[in-house]
Amino acid sequence: MESLAIIAEFNPFHTGHARLIRQVRQAAGPEAAIVIIMSGAFVQRGEPAFFDKWHRAAWAIDGGADVVIELPAVYALSSAAGFAQGGVTLAARLGCQALACGVEGGTAADFLSLAHRAEGLTACLKAAKKSSAGQQLTDALMAAAPDEARLLQQPNALLAFEYARAMLKQEQPLTFLPLPRQGRHGDTGLGAAFASASALRQAMRCSGTAAACRPYLTAASLAGAEDQLAQGAFTDYGRYGDFVASQNRLLTPDQLRSLPAFTEGLENRWHCAFMESGSYDQALRSIKTRRYAYSRLCRMGAYTLLQPSRDLMDCSYEAGPQYARLLALNGHGAAFLKGAKGQLPVVTKVRSDASGLSPLGREQLKLDLKASNIQSFCFSKEDQRKGHQDYYHSPLFLSIKK
Repeated sequence: MESLAIIAEFNPFHTGHARLIRQVRQAAGPEAAIVIIMSGAFVQRGEPAFFDKWHRAAWAIDGGADVVIELPAVYALSSAAGFAQGGVTLAARLGCQALACGVEGGTAADFLSLAHRAEGLTACLKAAKKSSAGQQLTDALMAAAPDEARLLQQPNALLAFEYARAMLKQEQPLTFLPLPRQGRHGDTGLGAAFASASALRQAMRCSGTAAACRPYLTAASLAGAEDQLAQGAFTDYGRYGDFVASQNRLLTPDQLRSLPAFTEGLENRWHCAFMESGSYDQALRSIKTRRYAYSRLCRMGAYTLLQPSRDLMDCSYEAGPQYARLLALNGHGAAFLKGAKGQLPVVTKVRSDASGLSPLGREQLKLDLKASNIQSFCFSKEDQRKGHQDYYHSPLFLSIKK
């Protein structure tokens, strides 16, 4: 069965995401399987998702996808390069023939050309204290191919570039399908034809309802969001920030140094900031520099709560995802997975399936479970904060929409 993957977060699922799925369906045909590789309890910006992964996965199936697989937290909480490497490798190991994504501009040839150039430049880059490795590479590409590299000034194009780089490393080549997107990633206002997920989260956080978001959500995600908001089953980011800040009052620089991304003495600056600041946001603002981007610092904050080891991160980048955690599917997705079995273990029940994973796979799954436990404890209402939810949720099966 032909299959195309989309790597996403759906935080929350909205009409722009539904439009992308329709574009992919139009390009691939009705018989192809659309496979979503989706961040779970935590997202790449370094914080818990607004709603849980099971509702977001169900909204995606209702919106035209066929199967939703969880991107392990070790990759979801990585830089753009690590996020892309995990998602693309998982798609390839599931047997997908193509990868689609939404971009502000640029063609597959543009991104693959930049990816090939980057492979030749990476070894030549030297460590510099004033900018991140990603910024150094972007600067080097701007110097080598300014017309092509201007694409990387757009956030979705930058991620598409990382997808292209990850695709070059796969044993089986994937076809790349970048598609034009509507709206701009990270915009915080409503009013255009399509709204960003950031704007929708902000509107729901401020109002406590999804009423203002009605034009930008699908029927299923609107009804689901209203229900989850009413129940208090959504992340209270102030509560999450307080947890991170209190945890960092307890950790010593030596303990921080053992965690991923705490390098170059940053643990000392970090420790001082949290000892002197009155909130999580204030601490991050005092640490942020051109070299240490806000998104990286947010991921580091998540590391202090979730405590992944450096070995886990390094081994995961080298070996890739060890399983496919199934969140939701329809009949078409079930047929796809039947053909994909054997290439990668499919986890449907955590309690029984974990024992069949590799040692690295079990460690990756443990981090996923820990992420779910932290997210649920950050929910707005007390009765929604129960842990071990991964043990109680089976994959959701939805009928194919006609």
